[in-house]
Amino acid sequence: MAKAGGGQGGTSAYNSDAITLQSASSAATGVDPYIEVEYTSASATGETVTTTTSINGAQSKELRLRRDTVGIHTVQCKISHPTAVNNPASSDTRDNDPIWTDKVEFSALSAVNLTRSNLTYEITKDYSQGNHKVETVNLFVQPMTLAGTPTNSNATRNIHVYPPEEDIAVKITMAASAGQSFNGNTGGQGGRSIFTYTLLKNTEYTFKLGCTVEPTASIGRGGAGAYFYEGGRLLVACGGGGASGWERGSDGGHGGGAGVPGRPGGGNGGGQGGQQVNTGELTAQGSHHHPTMGAGAAGIPGGKVESCTTGNYWNYQGIAPCEFMGEAKFRNSNGREQYNTSDLVKRGYKADTDNYGYRHNGGNSSIQKNGTFIGGGGSGAYGGQATGNLRSGGGGGSGYTNGSVNMMFGQVGGNKNSQASALIELLTREGQKMIFLIRGG
Repeated sequence: MAKAGGGQGGTSAYNSDAITLQSASSAATGVDPYIEVEYTSASATGETVTTTTSINGAQSKELRLRRDTVGIHTVQCKISHPTAVNNPASSDTRDNDPIWTDKVEFSALSAVNLTRSNLTYEITKDYSQGNHKVETVNLFVQPMTLAGTPTNSNATRNIHVYPPEEDIAVKITMAASAGQSFNGNTGGQGGRSIFTYTLLKNTEYTFKLGCTVEPTASIGRGGAGAYFYEGGRLLVACGGGGASGWERGSDGGHGGGAGVPGRPGGGNGGGQGGQQVNTGELTAQGSHHHPTMGAGAAGIPGGKVESCTTGNYWNYQGIAPCEFMGEAKFRNSNGREQYNTSDLVKRGYKADTDNYGYRHNGGNSSIQKNGTFIGGGGSGAYGGQATGNLRSGGGGGSGYTNGSVNMMFGQVGGNKNSQASALIELLTREGQKMIFLIRGG
């Protein structure tokens, strides 16, 4: 019997209605086989983006992909052979079905990214024209760490970030703040989310990171939420933890990461947690308190954040909440430019000193002990309910994502600190799979 020969390589195919074949070679040419295709897709901002993918090593043990746009991309291989039989041995037919590999995601870096990935942040205030801190961090060397400050200025403090040189793919770990602890009881932890996203060159992204100090904390010290915007559109929110009550066993409820509801407060009659919001289903209108839930035995209910920033000045200019305003310096709530911000950045975040974007939506407590309010609800996509008595804690706020980011991880709780925070890291691990996972939901 003759010795069986090795199998031939799999075939490739493309949809001519969606892409254009630029060039290709087969093994018969004596060179490493490759495929190069080009296709055009719509970007998230409505602009047309053309992307070219080069594929080498299709018939070798090592497949090499090269993309001319920075970002996170998906690849899947199709394996077939003209004489192969891939159906089960027990089958009555001899169908030749192709074999598909698992889908994996890879991060494309540019030549600049191999040594430098600069990300600039600007600190602004919703009411200010003055100069505040501006700094550029090379993410290739170190991550960028952002956090709320333990002062009452968090309500008007904005942290804008943008890549000044080119698009960069990043991984962001964001967490809301924990609720206050009282009399040996424990405040609920702030919710945490981990996600990846491609930040577009000279496009404004804004973090609103509070602290467990009023006004970002509720009355009664429910934890502050953490919010991430592209322009004026809310991409991700994490819920703050509820504050504890006074008597034994009245811990606060944990806040939720993206897609995760807040947990109720402990004890007898603890405040309800902020309600779960499905991906992309946060309604536009914000509120300081829940529009349908009246205050009851468990205290005053929380409200909800608006899905896009309405603002003061831009609202009067007829600019829609989700709309970009073009490249310009940051304008405060009165329309005045902040001096040392860049005029090359495409702006969309709209300053608001009336309602603060309805981000401070944790239920306010009316219960006091020794002159101190306790048991406030945590803020978030929906705020948690405040306690109604000394024997229970406030509920945690809920988290949210609009579906634009690649969500890796969302959990109940995770942050015991009184400051909301965000860690931005350069995404360099090629082939890193996204983990679509909700913990503790």
